[in-house]
Amino acid sequence: MEAIEMSLKKVFPYSLIAMCLVVFAGALKVEFEKNDRPLAIVKRFKPNVDVENKSADRSKRLDLDTDKGEQLFDGDTLRTDSEGYALVVFMDKSIAKVKPQSLLIVRGESERTSKRSNTRIDLSLGEIFLNVEPQGNNDFEVSTSRSLASVKGTQFGSNSDGYVWVKEGQVDVTALQSGETVSLFEKMYAQVNEDGNEIESGTLSDDDIIDLDDGYDELDEDLIKKQIKFRFKDANGQIREITIDYYEKGN
Repeated sequence: MEAIEMSLKKVFPYSLIAMCLVVFAGALKVEFEKNDRPLAIVKRFKPNVDVENKSADRSKRLDLDTDKGEQLFDGDTLRTDSEGYALVVFMDKSIAKVKPQSLLIVRGESERTSKRSNTRIDLSLGEIFLNVEPQGNNDFEVSTSRSLASVKGTQFGSNSDGYVWVKEGQVDVTALQSGETVSLFEKMYAQVNEDGNEIESGTLSDDDIIDLDDGYDELDEDLIKKQIKFRFKDANGQIREITIDYYEKGN
């Protein structure tokens, strides 16, 4: 009996260590897969900007010294206050410029076995301007409570009241209730009514474009080009790397 007890005493510490290692390894794996590939990063911002992380159930105000490159995942929320601006860079190098008093939620997914992805910005408040890279078979959309803007590569602006305007390229705008869709091209706009069933569209003058574009250059002045790299594990367990360009203010 004593021999059995001695054997158990010898084996138990090693068994406990092995169990802890298994649990620890499992936790590492879950964390890695959970955070393997963000949808976007907040590359530049002016106070004050808040980010709410859905999966971690936390909210924080970004700090200019420590939070450059804050990652955004599916379901995360970004909010700017009355003086806040944000420049968000997506993994396909598309850029969203966010004006003050705005609230948006980023949504999307990427197929691990291919380059296909879909991205959607739910704009609840405020205004944004986007420079969307050519999407190929991918989807990039901006939705509000009354409208849906689908793009394949263009420069356009949108506000939460269903107004969409195009600086360059093409945007398809759909009224959510009626399903009516119009295609907008360079220097055109669309306004979806409050009920989400009618669309008014027309052309814009150069002065209109200048007025609509006002304020979006807040984060563009004196910027220098840099790069940031993200590594993640694909479906085959291989480590892959994505490099995206961003711009920072020079000294």
